[in-house]
Amino acid sequence: MQEDGFCARIFEMVQKVTGWWQASDSNWYPPELHPSNLGQDQDSWASDVPAQGRATSTEPGGLGPDAGQPGYIPPHKRRRALLFDLPEHLMPPEGQVVEGWWQAADGNWYPPELHPDYHNETLDPPAGALGMRVKLRRNWSWLGLNLGKYAGIVGIVGLVVSLVLGLGLLRLRFTTSDSSYLNSTDPAAIENTSYQHIFGGDPIVTMLTMEPGSTVDTFFTSTNLAALSLLESKLRANSQVFSVAGPSDSLQLANALAQSPGGNPASSIAGQWLLSADQSDPSPTSQALRLKYMSGLLAAQSAIAPTQQVITNPNWVHFLIHNPDGTLRPAILAFIPNETHLAIVTYLRGGISIGTEANAAASVQQIVNSVHFQGATVLTTGVPALLDTINNYLRGGMFSLSLLAGALMILILALAFSVRWRLLAFATVAVGLLWAFGLVGYLGIPLTLGSIAGLPILMGVGIDYAIQMHSRVEEEVVLDRANHPIQATARNLGPALLVVTFDAVFAFCALLFARVPMIRQFGQLLVVGIIAVCVFSIIGPLAVLGIREYRSPTRGKDFSGGILSRFVVFLGSLPEKAAVALALGSLAIFAGGLIVEGHLTLQTDPIQWVNQKSPAIEGISALMQGTGSENELGVIVRTDQPFSNQTVEYIANLSDRLEQRYPSALFPGIGLVNFVDQLMAIPGTTPIHPTGQEVLAAYNAAPEAIKNLMVANGGTEMNIVFRARTSSLSSLQPVVQYLQDQKNLDVPAGMSVAPGGIAVVGVGLLTNLARSRLLLTYLAIGFVGLFLIIRLRSFVRSLLSLVPVLIAVGAVSLVADAFSLKLSPMTAVAGPLVVAVCTEFTSLMLLRFVEERGRGLDPRNAIDMTAQRTGRAFLVSAMTAICGIGVMATSSMPLLRGFGIIVAMNVGVALFCALVILPPILVWADQPERLWVSKRLTISYEEPRQASKVSVGV
Repeated sequence: MQEDGFCARIFEMVQKVTGWWQASDSNWYPPELHPSNLGQDQDSWASDVPAQGRATSTEPGGLGPDAGQPGYIPPHKRRRALLFDLPEHLMPPEGQVVEGWWQAADGNWYPPELHPDYHNETLDPPAGALGMRVKLRRNWSWLGLNLGKYAGIVGIVGLVVSLVLGLGLLRLRFTTSDSSYLNSTDPAAIENTSYQHIFGGDPIVTMLTMEPGSTVDTFFTSTNLAALSLLESKLRANSQVFSVAGPSDSLQLANALAQSPGGNPASSIAGQWLLSADQSDPSPTSQALRLKYMSGLLAAQSAIAPTQQVITNPNWVHFLIHNPDGTLRPAILAFIPNETHLAIVTYLRGGISIGTEANAAASVQQIVNSVHFQGATVLTTGVPALLDTINNYLRGGMFSLSLLAGALMILILALAFSVRWRLLAFATVAVGLLWAFGLVGYLGIPLTLGSIAGLPILMGVGIDYAIQMHSRVEEEVVLDRANHPIQATARNLGPALLVVTFDAVFAFCALLFARVPMIRQFGQLLVVGIIAVCVFSIIGPLAVLGIREYRSPTRGKDFSGGILSRFVVFLGSLPEKAAVALALGSLAIFAGGLIVEGHLTLQTDPIQWVNQKSPAIEGISALMQGTGSENELGVIVRTDQPFSNQTVEYIANLSDRLEQRYPSALFPGIGLVNFVDQLMAIPGTTPIHPTGQEVLAAYNAAPEAIKNLMVANGGTEMNIVFRARTSSLSSLQPVVQYLQDQKNLDVPAGMSVAPGGIAVVGVGLLTNLARSRLLLTYLAIGFVGLFLIIRLRSFVRSLLSLVPVLIAVGAVSLVADAFSLKLSPMTAVAGPLVVAVCTEFTSLMLLRFVEERGRGLDPRNAIDMTAQRTGRAFLVSAMTAICGIGVMATSSMPLLRGFGIIVAMNVGVALFCALVILPPILVWADQPERLWVSKRLTISYEEPRQASKVSVGV
């Protein structure tokens, strides 16, 4: 071509082609023909273009020999516009792929600036939904450009925001009080609060173990009685102690009932009760047994001189606490459970926080240690010790688990993520977590037992965003050679990250509907946290990588053929004809999981939730072994007729009914009515319950400690305490539920019955967790599915995104049922977490598949291209997510360990499904006769991809 002819044609086109660039010779050229792009090959290039239609591989806007010359216009200041028509002399022969050119939606290849699908700020977007999407993409383009352009300002603002939010960490508060387990409006919570206000809160038990060869008969020496008196007086002086009762109080009551002014046993209060019962017994056979029993008592008591009938006499102690046959009296089992152990029970004030309770327990322990007992060793433990262990782990365990998760993530990034500045993703999520927990502190969201899992989960989910963003930037730089890789990344990946963030937000919102307050608070933490982490995972990498690419452009190699990418392509290589079978199989697995769901059991023993080697568990286990119980259930009976025969008869019958109905769960009841009733009970005789006057006599004779424990407000409120034979909440659950259903109790008019105490809280928590487990999973699936239907504008696309989730949820239930696994109670929150993490993988893959389809690739090539380009990021982010969540499997607390195993397994299954099952389904669903995936979702304003090689001919 002659130069004059070429320039003439250029000037003919310049009137309508405003996107061309002016060179230093004042002439205007198409970008592919601009002298600054031609370099040493300028002459040959100019002569070849009309004849061969060949484009240079040099990027438009690159600096050439004109740089720095007068009249030279830098690329970033050149005017660019949409060009709808490609001049004929620049059109390549039909079917020819030209290096450096871009393929459009019509299948043809064009120079970048002449590409019919290209858009920029000079183009008015179309109307309607497409126009809105174009506007949003422009906003993303603006964001990507300016975050890197003003990286310094962004860094200063980010530092200030981080410092301000960092102060929010000082506002974080931990809570494991009863208010975290039950709703304040729950009847159980209301009754328990009332019960604790009247009869005290959690018990602390001081167990005295006799030295080998001695029994409890020899414990009550004057020295030990003085020590008991001193101990109880010190404990009662503690402001956090509600009441204290022990074996000396029980013995004093028994001694008062056995004594008589004239020394005649038959005229004592207890003797009169026995005679009255004998006279009331309608059975002659039963009467004969009663007379025989009383004769034995009279003989035993008469063998001890009246002057020796004192508590310091082992023989008298033996008489007071034993039946004639040598067995222990049921009435004293609360404080003398067997021949070698005694128990002092300290009830703390009700409704205090776990921190206050822990301090009170430590104070009780210190007081007990200050008192010495002869011939016995001392152990103090109880519910507060267990809660304190959980609370301490809550504070320290979360930090240690996060450190381990962070170390594993750094290792994975260092070994598997082959990008420049490969630890940037970890730094990004670290700052994102600072923002997240700072906001949590400012918003006043409390940290509870469930919150231990919050930090590792947010780390695992949040680092995925940073990895995807970082990988896409390098993809745009290395593979697509984008003019502005940061802008292209923001425009192409930013909307997808928002989609997966909303996936997570809606999944976590399901937790807000839980029946348990601490799960709702956990949901609030995750919602706030994931938004904060997502925001910084977008802003941080774009700003940092933007300034890096400006100052030191990446010169990487093609990673799409690497091991990880090839592996992901292999995983998704199942033929499309298997899609229908895979989809049906996934539904079958989900349905199977639903069927076996009712067979799954939760670990309901709180002792098994905590590190078995902790001092608290060792102490509680010793208490269980020594006394047969480490838990109790309280029952409060309110009446407007205190000490009436009707009230006493009802309490006695209720106690007998519960003991007979639940013999494997409950010891005989402890209460004032029970004490008198058990003294009058003789094995083999007709049950004869005491009268109101007899119970009133016992009340008048009882020490103040016994009164405080058993009776309140002059008898209008009476307490029955049942020591539990088991620590399993599932064993106590039917007892509590029986007591909560007034239809079972047949309560007389003017009376009411309600359970109370720590067991009620535990059972309520267990019940709510069990009810929430399936509900929260279904809500999460429903919320995310509905969002995806709206966002993706298709029920089919939404269903495809949820296929791996359905498989994961169903598969875990099937595995747990097959191996008879006991699930951690925290698995109640596992469903929404799995939905959040899994839909992240599937949504990113589906949206990237749609992006590739928008570039003109057929379904199989589109899914292969998706796997090639995102395979590295998918596998690395999946490994970090599984590690972030699975690190809880290393916890010393079984409650968290089981949770970590189940959730990590769920995520692993879902990832496998996303990479193996989803690809052939997408390929099948987007065949030309269906187009269920890409129809109406691809956007013609997609930035096209450059040809990576030259191919001549069709």
